[in-house]
Amino acid sequence: MTLKKRKIIDGHIHYAHFSYQDSLMAIMDETGIEKLAVVCTPDEARLSLVPDALLLKAAYPDRIYLFGGLDISPLFISPDIAGEAFAHYVDVLLGMGVDGIKMIEGKVQMRKMLPIPDFDARVYAPYWEKMAETKTPLIFHVNDPEEFWDAEKVPAWAREMDWFYGDGTYINNEVQYSQILNVLERHPDLNVTFAHFFFLSAQLDRLAGYFDRFPNMHVDLTPGIEMYFNFASDPDKARAFFIKYQDRILYGTDIGARALLRDRNAGIEQEESLARIEVVRNFLETKGSFRLSHQGFLFGGKEAVFQGIHLPEDVLDKIYFKNFERFSGEKPRPLNSEAIVAECQRLETIIMAMAQVQPGTAGDISSVRKALDYFQS
Repeated sequence: MTLKKRKIIDGHIHYAHFSYQDSLMAIMDETGIEKLAVVCTPDEARLSLVPDALLLKAAYPDRIYLFGGLDISPLFISPDIAGEAFAHYVDVLLGMGVDGIKMIEGKVQMRKMLPIPDFDARVYAPYWEKMAETKTPLIFHVNDPEEFWDAEKVPAWAREMDWFYGDGTYINNEVQYSQILNVLERHPDLNVTFAHFFFLSAQLDRLAGYFDRFPNMHVDLTPGIEMYFNFASDPDKARAFFIKYQDRILYGTDIGARALLRDRNAGIEQEESLARIEVVRNFLETKGSFRLSHQGFLFGGKEAVFQGIHLPEDVLDKIYFKNFERFSGEKPRPLNSEAIVAECQRLETIIMAMAQVQPGTAGDISSVRKALDYFQS
């Protein structure tokens, strides 16, 4: 099927290195993506991927929304005031011209690797208060597919990625859901989108209950390919859900995730990216079963069968761009070069200090230096 040309904002793209610019934007142009949101995560060697994303946004200021990752160093240096430090860092990020915050800290592996307090703990309160008061858009990864905790149901590919969480050493997904719900109860103005459908694609009635309780809560459609197999099990129910909650669902593909998770030298792969776009758009727009013509990372191959739900045009417009514009603004925010230089200088100092203390664990200042060269000129 040839998909119709539409106005689309891709609200969830990873950008692990500034060298990816040409390949990423070529895919955006080829597939007619008008605007995109780059979501930044912490980085072991470079601390932050924000400088890379700032360079991309500077090159395409009208097309790029930037969701900056938090500086997680307070979790190690001053954990008792980490929430206050995070709240201050929100101001730093917004001062540079980012459009929102990305949190990967709810991904189960991150909770195991980092000394992350319970999300509803007192120490986090200043951060949640800041985010709610300012209504700063937040894209939040919480949990993973529920079968990853079940030894009998976890897929073989998930085990290969070390994504089996049922050995007792990882946080339980229901515990983490409980923490997040407590945060939403305390801060109902929190403007949040939960990535990957909040990993509740197999529990639509449960998700509907959350939508009814929390009017500022959204989800995005980034695969998690299990999501589309879950939808295929009852496409009529999925369609009814999407129509009822058409104002709460955002389009996104997670393009760039493979480079982030597996091989950054591979960059943004065209075939992988086209598969991501194809599965989400065909699901939304087509009627009946479909297969992918492109090969995607962990997508089940070209033999996998999905089901489309053929949404009405007005609903598609909301999911493709109107909901994101309401969530994050009709235009990306302008950048502030002075604030960017100050933050990049701070990052450079920390990276160099870490390299001296722990050789081999940090020290890549290429992105920070490139950003400094650009924004100081």
